[in-house]
Amino acid sequence: MASEDARYRETSQFEAWSFSPSQLAAMREKTNSLARQRITERILSSASNPLAPASNNTSHANTPDPSGNGTPNPNENGAPTLPDFLKPEEEALLISFYTSELLRAADHLGVPDEVRATATVFFRRFFLTNSIMTYPPQEMILVALFVGSKAEGRFPRVVEFQQRFNTKQDILAGEFLLAQGNRFNFEVRHPFRALMGAMMELRSYGDIDEQRIQAAEKRAHEILLSSPLMTDAYFHYTPSQIMFAALSLADRGLAERLIQETFHFVPPTTNSDSTPAATPLPGSDSLGTARKEGGGKGTMTNDERAAIIGTGIRDKVMGTIEACRNMLSSELPERKSHWTSESIFKSQIRPVRKKLLKCRDPDRWNLSELQRQRREQGLRREDSEERAAASNGNKDAAIFGGDLPAGAPEKKRRKVGGNGLEDPFGDPL
Repeated sequence: MASEDARYRETSQFEAWSFSPSQLAAMREKTNSLARQRITERILSSASNPLAPASNNTSHANTPDPSGNGTPNPNENGAPTLPDFLKPEEEALLISFYTSELLRAADHLGVPDEVRATATVFFRRFFLTNSIMTYPPQEMILVALFVGSKAEGRFPRVVEFQQRFNTKQDILAGEFLLAQGNRFNFEVRHPFRALMGAMMELRSYGDIDEQRIQAAEKRAHEILLSSPLMTDAYFHYTPSQIMFAALSLADRGLAERLIQETFHFVPPTTNSDSTPAATPLPGSDSLGTARKEGGGKGTMTNDERAAIIGTGIRDKVMGTIEACRNMLSSELPERKSHWTSESIFKSQIRPVRKKLLKCRDPDRWNLSELQRQRREQGLRREDSEERAAASNGNKDAAIFGGDLPAGAPEKKRRKVGGNGLEDPFGDPL
């Protein structure tokens, strides 16, 4: 039977969305660089082809210059002047701001904790591989909440969802984009169940005051609903590590007690390390008699036990939890007022948002228009393929079993055998 850690390492959350800090920084730098390059190409292409149709965005939200005339301002040489693009740290600031807006929207909806957390993870994953200069973050907030609800087994109607936010935004226009940006990984593991298990374990000790446990659980749960979602914790740590870090912020003594009780084995000095330990590994009683007799898997050597529940691994786990604790402490629930402060918005957020309005992608900012254009491209591609096939008589003969008669309607026909139509399920068994 695989351990919980082994099962987690087989999930898409670990395989596709777990990074070291340096890897995460490199990905954001690459995403920013690619966005700058592609937006520059589109601006130059639009300037060199002034007869190209302009975007249907009547509010001029796609324009890269403040004049709102649909074309970039030329310099003295007649070449278009490129906008001042966002830096990776400015993108990170806006992502944090819009993440706080997403959490406020989740509070407005009153969704369960898992929906709130899953939608936030989807949002942050999307803008890890897509620049905030390419797609509108304000619209992707509602898309993430809508897709997150469905991922957690809740299926709101689009009309009702729009009514709750009093918006006419086409949420479905960004649904496939969000799924694509998340690599179609819809399962997200959260630390809420781990917290419930930790509380059950603490209560089983019998020497801890119940009020202390309840206070720690309430505070840790409050932290889990905010701090990991506002930071990069989900990209760096496992759900159990995030839970322990939140519990450590709520009550460090209880978190350390759990760690000490779990990783407590000290190899005896009198026995040889090659001698099996006299006491079986905790939980091995449930392995069954047949498994124990089939090779002694119910007992382990001292070295094997120390590698799993020894002081060495305990110190390593404590170091990881402490690093996660420091990350969560930078965005405690009380910091919610920071992102809603009018002074912070005016001094930090508004200047970067104004900069974003001048450098956003002119072809991808309007999600509804982008979806319409892609549908038209798909239809044109299908029509061209059908016309190419219809104009090739030999190909028709190979496909349909003979040349189409003159004036016959252009529709596909099945091959005709000796006894009638070919069986769609294949030859007889």
